[in-house]
This record gives sequence, C-alpha cells and structure tokens, in this order.
Amino acid sequence: MKNILSRVQQIADHENLKITALERNIGASKGVLSRAINNGTDIQSKWIQTIVENYPHYNVEWLITGKGSMLKTTLPGEEIIDKTVDRLIEEIKRLITENTILKIENKTLMGENEQLIEKLKSGSILYNYPNITEP
Repeated sequence: MKNILSRVQQIADHENLKITALERNIGASKGVLSRAINNGTDIQSKWIQTIVENYPHYNVEWLITGKGSMLKTTLPGEEIIDKTVDRLIEEIKRLITENTILKIENKTLMGENEQLIEKLKSGSILYNYPNITEP
C-alpha cells in the first residue's frame, strides 16, 4: 500500500495541493491520507476510488500498480470536445465565406446605388419615369 500512497502524494504534488487539501477535496477526514503516508499504513479502498472519481485525468492502472504513465493520454470527453471544436471551426470557415460573398454583393449594390443617384441628379433617370417631375 505504501507505493499507492507515494503515488497519491505525487497526485497531490502534481495538483499543487497539500495532502490535507486533497483530503478535503475527496471528502476524507483530516489526517486520513497524511497519517497513512507518514506511518506507511493502509487506507480504505473507498479513498482510492474517490481519488479516481475526483481526478479522472490520472491513470487508474498507474495509481494502483505504478505501471504506465501518471496521466491518461486522453481526458474523459476530450474526443467530444475535439469534435465540437472541429465543427465550430468548420462553421466559422463557412461564415467567413458567406461574409466575403455578402461584402462583394454589398459593394456591387453600393456602386449601383451611386450610379442611380448620379442619374437622378443629372435628370437622365426622369425620362424612364414620366410621372416623376423635377422639383
């Protein structure tokens, strides 16, 4: 059990926590982990389970056996987050394209509008609309 306790200490260190703070985070009484670490005694399996539940980014196999890496290679839900990010990136690209098209259309319409205003000012447009009289 001492090896597991040393890995529990490593988790606390990695999280920049004192053992007493880790105890609070998992709902353990003050001294449950720190006394076991200091005395080299066992802890209840429920505390190992609670650590695993509260710190899911740590590799359970590493915590129990010391084999493998301390951190999981992917976090729970990371694939979902990656897919969401990819979907949002695609949506942003689509919106950028749409925005560019709208800017071009807007520029074209503004140019046509300016031409119509010039024709109106010069009076040439009035010939197309016989009911409109000059002011």
